[in-house]
Amino acid sequence: MQIHYKKPVRRQVEHREIYQHYREDLRFDFNNACGYCDDSDLRADRICFHIDHFAPQKRFQHLKNAYANLVYACRFCNMRKSDHWVGNDPDIHNDGKKGFVDPCDEDYDNHLGREPSGRIVAKTELGQYIVNRLNLNLMRHQLLWNARRSRSLRDEVELLISRIEQLNTPENQQYYSLLKSYKDLTKRIEEYEISAVS
Repeated sequence: MQIHYKKPVRRQVEHREIYQHYREDLRFDFNNACGYCDDSDLRADRICFHIDHFAPQKRFQHLKNAYANLVYACRFCNMRKSDHWVGNDPDIHNDGKKGFVDPCDEDYDNHLGREPSGRIVAKTELGQYIVNRLNLNLMRHQLLWNARRSRSLRDEVELLISRIEQLNTPENQQYYSLLKSYKDLTKRIEEYEISAVS
């Protein structure tokens, strides 16, 4: 399965002289999630999300404000990637074994995937390099992916509750109670999550 719930796609945006002014555009294009690990910023302090220069600005100053070179990234991935780059050409992202793949590139999914448990795994040697370099095997990435999945399942449970309410038969009452308890519990957990990062 793919790493991203929804593949990030950079739009064409108006050029800005200061790359930090792209933050909201990047956040939108990357679906409010880290381009590398897909951790959502909806359950984290947004200050923890950085703007990564895919080809590092320290080495390639001319790309400092190039929107096509920017990635919305969690601090975990951004700090691990840092200014690391293979080679001296900003257009050559990897050598097939070492380096990176732009998360907006379709090739990203050829090198990295996700197990049903939510764990990020390598599909290729280059993918293994990326997993190791960005520390994508952190348990936090798996847990945050499962938390997002849980919220999605809760939405489906809400639809089931509505259908059971419409049927209103005694045999469905125990299912109704169980589903309602699940929905209420996950809602309280989510409210706690939100209050913990506010």
